[in-house]
Amino acid sequence: MYNKLVIGIDQSYARCGISISVDGELKVVSFLSFHQLQSKSSIRIQISEVVEKIILKNKDKAKEIMIVVERIRTFTGPKGSLRPDYIKTTAALIASIVDTAYLHDINVYSVTTKSWKSHVLGTSTIPERHKKEIKPEKMLAVEFIKAKGFDVYDRDDKGNIKKSVRGKNKGQTKYNDDACDSGCISLYPFIPIKKQNLQKEE
Repeated sequence: MYNKLVIGIDQSYARCGISISVDGELKVVSFLSFHQLQSKSSIRIQISEVVEKIILKNKDKAKEIMIVVERIRTFTGPKGSLRPDYIKTTAALIASIVDTAYLHDINVYSVTTKSWKSHVLGTSTIPERHKKEIKPEKMLAVEFIKAKGFDVYDRDDKGNIKKSVRGKNKGQTKYNDDACDSGCISLYPFIPIKKQNLQKEE
């Protein structure tokens, strides 16, 4: 039996990264795509169902199971603007995860983007080599997960790697950064406890 199993979630209404780490080793890097769902309620229901399936499948495999989500950014955007709609809908999404976990006596914690990047990736600063990428702020996580042997590419329904088709990034490869972020988040609870900045969500 494992000591600790962590479900890391990079929650979003567009695409949700969900990964699993066990005793400090990344085991699963995955995601949910919601392009066929028509409402935020249906997205929350699907995430809850998947989280419950993961819990039920693994509840007897580890002494402790915990879930870590990305903490809500109170101020977002280039100028740190306040986005009430983002806060409201993301809080509802986290609450649905918390309620699902509660039914199985599992705690949910949140971590800031800056904290998991700094401690899992070593820095939250964008390296110069990534500044011309489609999403430069995501590339360190993509590199990190790729180095561990996981498929980091964004693919279409046929399995082909997607590329940007317009704008200054035309022709550049697209990556599944949500899955990669969730993989990093799932590893966060395995850093030294004194460095952790986890907040329990209720």
